[in-house]
Amino acid sequence: MSDKDLRDLILSLTTDIEFEYQGKDGSICPFNHSNISITYDGQTVNCGSIDEAFSVPIFAGKSLKEISADLII
Repeated sequence: MSDKDLRDLILSLTTDIEFEYQGKDGSICPFNHSNISITYDGQTVNCGSIDEAFSVPIFAGKSLKEISADLII
C-alpha cells in the first residue's frame, strides 16, 4: 500500500488496520487524529499525530513511512 493510501486509511478513523511485515503480525489503531497506537513484534507505541506514527522506528529500526509499501494488509 502506498504511503499516501495508508495515511488516508489511518486518518479515516474507520477501522483498526491489521497487517503482516516480515512474517510478524501488527496493528495500527487510530483512536483519533492525536491518538494512534501501533503494535508490532510485541511492542506498542502510542503516537500523538499521523506524522509521529509514520516516523517512529518500531519496525526493526525502520519507520512506517519506510515500510508501508511492504505491508501485507
